[in-house]
Amino acid sequence: MIKVSNPADNPASSNGIEVGVGVHDALTARLAERAGFELLWLGSLEVCSRFGIPDRNLLTPTEMATVIREVRAVTNLPVYVDADNGYGSDLCATRAVRDFEAAGAYAVCVEDNAFPKLNSLVVSARELVPCDEFAVRLSRMTESRKDLRVIARTEALTAGFGIDEAVRRLRVYAEAGADGLFVQVNSACRDQLFPVLEQVRGLLPVVLAPTALPEVPLEEFSRLGVSTVFFANVVVRRLLTALSGTLSDLRRSCRLADVEDTIASVREVLQLAEPAAG
Repeated sequence: MIKVSNPADNPASSNGIEVGVGVHDALTARLAERAGFELLWLGSLEVCSRFGIPDRNLLTPTEMATVIREVRAVTNLPVYVDADNGYGSDLCATRAVRDFEAAGAYAVCVEDNAFPKLNSLVVSARELVPCDEFAVRLSRMTESRKDLRVIARTEALTAGFGIDEAVRRLRVYAEAGADGLFVQVNSACRDQLFPVLEQVRGLLPVVLAPTALPEVPLEEFSRLGVSTVFFANVVVRRLLTALSGTLSDLRRSCRLADVEDTIASVREVLQLAEPAAG
């Protein structure tokens, strides 16, 4: 069981962590910026949901680059992009780096899930790319970029390989030239996250998406040396609950007045679409 410190007993400030949220288009990016988030995360789950396809390596780097350009057109916030597993090969990964950087990405995150990937939050057996092979992919990606940050993400915990293997892989990926590290967990292995973070603390900046640990405060991640936290897939999950209810109500009554109090005004939509001043 993960033990969470009492924030009142922990002097760590959330100001030490950059906070972002997952988005999937220009509209949600603008809403995230308006809410005060510092970073944006273009996750494969969010973007696949936008296209109505499974998160199983069906999203192409060309499609993702198009979404990056769409988001960059409406915001100056740094955009972190989920590059899945490098799309199955070193050549695909290096091309994605060049295309994503040209489209305006600030950083890419690449994982060691084998091709075709299984979404990290699914509790199921999975294969990983051999550690040395993935390290070569990382090296080639960093050689292909100009200023783009490359974040190495291990799925060792979700694959059931355990804490020691996760730490070993992260150390190898750091030596391969990664600019940051990402440790992924799901509901089956969430208790293993903290021991991994404690062992890699200070090695490189650490990025997390704490979907499987919703109760952990930001201060606790700060204590463990995490530098960036993304609240991934929150936007698309909220859309599913809010929009589904409104559409059901509207279809049932076929009277706009019955949902008027649950939707934004036309004026708000027009204001959101206006270019930012300055």
